[in-house]
Amino acid sequence: MKYPIMLDITGKRVVIIGGGKVALRKVKGLLHTGADILIVGLDVLPEIKELQVQVKEEAYRAEHLDSAFLIFICTNNPEVNQMILKDHLPEQLVNDTTEQKNSDFFNMATVSKNELLVGISTDGGNPGYAKKIKREVSQLIENLKTDEIANRHKTDKTY
Repeated sequence: MKYPIMLDITGKRVVIIGGGKVALRKVKGLLHTGADILIVGLDVLPEIKELQVQVKEEAYRAEHLDSAFLIFICTNNPEVNQMILKDHLPEQLVNDTTEQKNSDFFNMATVSKNELLVGISTDGGNPGYAKKIKREVSQLIENLKTDEIANRHKTDKTY
């Protein structure tokens, strides 16, 4: 069982190795966080290049991981993926999107409305099922009155 956590990664370096569809999904999920995002890949999608992130269209090198807090492995090249796993430092958190057992963390499916955020996980075992539950939870919270979350004082225990 994993330990669920929300991280403040504002200003922290997040490195995504790979420039395809999986990398694009990761970038889109990170854009609102204020992280310092670097994409490294030989063939980076035009949609990624249009985003407000740093892109290095080049082959992976160990130096790309310098100062990284989070690292996402999003390549379809097993040799490159293994190099990244070998090169990263113990204090750097890695998400290998190609092989969960190599990952220190993985992303949950999330549903949000105003300041309410619901995380959904199958502990990495069935992302398709998590996606199905996400749709159902989205429908459930659609009618919730969540605008009061931001206005409630932390000492107010009435729900």
